Amino acid sequence: MSTPHDDSNAPHRDEPPHPDRHDTEHHDADRRDAGRYDAGHQQPYAAQGAPAAPYAGGTPTQGPAPSRGLAIAALVLGILAVLGSWIPVLNIGAIVLAIIGIVLGIMALVQAKRGTAAGRGMALFGTVLSVVAIILAIVVNVFLVSTLEEQAPAIQQELERQLEEQGYSDEEIEELLGNG
Repeated sequence: MSTPHDDSNAPHRDEPPHPDRHDTEHHDADRRDAGRYDAGHQQPYAAQGAPAAPYAGGTPTQGPAPSRGLAIAALVLGILAVLGSWIPVLNIGAIVLAIIGIVLGIMALVQAKRGTAAGRGMALFGTVLSVVAIILAIVVNVFLVSTLEEQAPAIQQELERQLEEQGYSDEEIEELLGNG
């Protein structure tokens, strides 16, 4: 019994193909294709049917270069913190930058020790600069506060004198300076 999809001339699946079914053109193509495959990898096809030389361009890479981002960030924050630590009162912002620089520097040092990142020297220098910036900012603020405490009576006397010159009464001066 035949089905509409049966082809009585087609070979059955279990039977090998008959050699007389291929003409010489197919045999030539099979021989050319055999030269194109080497251990399961397709090689570039040459124009005359001869196998081409394998591609030898470039050297193999080890992957992307290790990142230095955290180390660079720690160094930049350390430098900015040192520069800002000399400005009284505003150096509180430098202390914040320095703390972030220390955290990033330590993270970069840990990554460099594991071998997953580069820039160990930058990370170390950025961390040291950040610590120095915190120390400088504290010293500058302590110096500012101690100087203001020493000079407070003299500053208050000068303010009272200038207010008297401008015509303020003693009661108004005490109210303005908060002495009352």
